[in-house]
Amino acid sequence: MKKTLSLFLAFVIILSTFVFTPLVSEAALYTPDQTIYAHAYMLINLDDSDYPVVAEQNADERLYPASLTKIATAMVVLNKVSDLSQKTVMTQTAYDQSIGTGAQVAGIEVGEELSIETLLYLTMVHSACDACEVLAEFVSGSKESFVAEMNAWAQSLGCKDTNFVNPDGLHDPNHYTTARDMSLMTLEALKNETFVKISTTTSVEFHGYTLPHTNLMLQPGYITYYYEYAQGIKTGSTEEAEYCVITKASKNGYNYLAIVMKSPQQEINGESYKTKCSFVDAKTLFEWAFNSLKYTTLVRKDEVIGEVNVKDGKDADTVQLVAKDDVNEIVPAGLDMSSIIYDFKDKPEEVNAPVSKGEQICTADILYGNEVVATVDLVAAQTVELSTFLKVINAVKAFFSSLIVKVILILLVLFAIIYVLLLVNSFSKKKQKRKKINKRNDSRDVYLDDNDDLPPPKRYN
Repeated sequence: MKKTLSLFLAFVIILSTFVFTPLVSEAALYTPDQTIYAHAYMLINLDDSDYPVVAEQNADERLYPASLTKIATAMVVLNKVSDLSQKTVMTQTAYDQSIGTGAQVAGIEVGEELSIETLLYLTMVHSACDACEVLAEFVSGSKESFVAEMNAWAQSLGCKDTNFVNPDGLHDPNHYTTARDMSLMTLEALKNETFVKISTTTSVEFHGYTLPHTNLMLQPGYITYYYEYAQGIKTGSTEEAEYCVITKASKNGYNYLAIVMKSPQQEINGESYKTKCSFVDAKTLFEWAFNSLKYTTLVRKDEVIGEVNVKDGKDADTVQLVAKDDVNEIVPAGLDMSSIIYDFKDKPEEVNAPVSKGEQICTADILYGNEVVATVDLVAAQTVELSTFLKVINAVKAFFSSLIVKVILILLVLFAIIYVLLLVNSFSKKKQKRKKINKRNDSRDVYLDDNDDLPPPKRYN
């Protein structure tokens, strides 16, 4: 009973290992060799459809997003409003939500009529909180209903650590997210052409003023921050959130998305003035990636990676394993290919013939510096036909090597031995009985000799 219970518990533990072990990304993470001031950041490769993260820090820590919130605001609007030329007016309720809070506004007057498109430009380019309030009221009828839709949208993308309480990002202890959740929302937003067009616009005209994008990396006049390869998307800052920016950059065919959160404003590089480090951090991450990481062909199609035994193969007892396709990955520039090693996954001890050329056999992780940088599918390099003769021979061997068959054979042998012993015992008993009978007959022969006649009985007269 104890042995059965132990086996059952062992099975449960093993099963739990498979069921509850979290899945991890197969992409390698690298650490920038430059100073990053932000508390949390992520750098994502946009050239891979899986959007692998190449560098991150504190990506799952809950932080205040400030006006990064407006990415979610814009997307809820774009998902619900098909005609952006529609117009709405600034109500007193919407006006009161942002005025007097210290939030950045565009100066929309009560009763002023504006198109949804204009309000979106003011939201994403100028980060106007009054525009957000108008949009929320127009789309959902009230700020509270709109915020509920923002949270529902975030959750639909898989965001697990996000809670919005307003559409503009004004500070609230219960208004939070993470760099990872913001990456999910931004990557989804970048699939929307209208969002991309609006969020990457460098300036917007309103009330006779040119309102520049709040991402100073787009503004040539800001020498410290300007980065010619940067595009959009959104900034955010409050005293509690400090400085945040989400932006992308393209250079020499490479494309990255940077999420920077809780970056300080401080003196750096010996300067006497304080620098908004979020923009410096994003620029540093981009330049590090462009200079240090390169797409490299780690494995070429049909390159031999290993081999596997073949059971019942005709004229072959092994088959080579080759790469199904080229494997191109972002890796450190100047990577030493001799340092690449392969860690086979789900590789069988043997495969049964017949095996077809190109048949998927298993996979292998490609490791560099103890990091998994890619995974390669491995297929059979050639066809191996089935040997009927070997199959029959091996089937016979397998039959007689089966535990059940062995038990049956042992029982048959034991039965035969017992049967023989019983026969021997029976024969012995019969022999003994025959001896006794013969002995008894021999004793009678002493008195009843054939040559001794008895005299006739006397007769009395």
